[in-house]
Amino acid sequence: MTSHDFLQSELKRLTRFQALVHRASCESTQDMAAAGSTDSEGVRGDAVFWADHQTRGRGRQQRIWDNQADTDLAVTLRVTVQLANPMALAAALPVAVLQACEPLAGQPLRIKWPNDVYAGDRKLSGVLIDRDTSQPHTYRIGIGINVNRTAFPAGLADTATSLHLLTGAPHDRGALLLALSEHVDATVTAICAGDLAERERLFGERMGLLGERVEVQANETMRGRLTSINFERLELDDQIEVPLAMVRSLRQAPE
Repeated sequence: MTSHDFLQSELKRLTRFQALVHRASCESTQDMAAAGSTDSEGVRGDAVFWADHQTRGRGRQQRIWDNQADTDLAVTLRVTVQLANPMALAAALPVAVLQACEPLAGQPLRIKWPNDVYAGDRKLSGVLIDRDTSQPHTYRIGIGINVNRTAFPAGLADTATSLHLLTGAPHDRGALLLALSEHVDATVTAICAGDLAERERLFGERMGLLGERVEVQANETMRGRLTSINFERLELDDQIEVPLAMVRSLRQAPE
């Protein structure tokens, strides 16, 4: 596996992330990143926090993120940046994960709203963003990717997959971490520059719902044909606009 020293050197050279904290185990990399500016390691600024195993990893809405020791990738990338539209970050990050994973997956991946990356009908990765009120411009971007596991617990066996299962071969988690960091860094830079056209195109394409009749759960439940979507809003039937920040669920409408 790619060494810690090499990864830290390449992160400094290629991205905004000037520190890498790597531990064998922790409760949550989100908690590592939250404590990172005050702990004994003195990690400040934009940094990557990586653990070989999380004992209390979590996803959105306090769900548990299942993580197998020394097998998967559990990482939090801490970024401090002023964004005019933070929703663009939340929408764009699954695109960054897809861009990092797809060259290894050997097949096109898809995005499931709001924060998951799938291979076919099985989940490969999830994203979680935390932000403290005391540090409103600091984002803790938690990303879990199933990399080298070949089996899942009973509750996930029919709904999850890994890069190893997709390709029949193991993958270097360190190399994936570096690729992921580069894509997240490039995504943040693009958002700040307003250069989003290609990422928004990929976002809409890989949702797989454009032109389809969908069900949107926001302040109310709406149904209609999804005629456009970008990092700020979606449009139904060429006339109903819904801000993405209000969208809790977006799926193909039931028959």
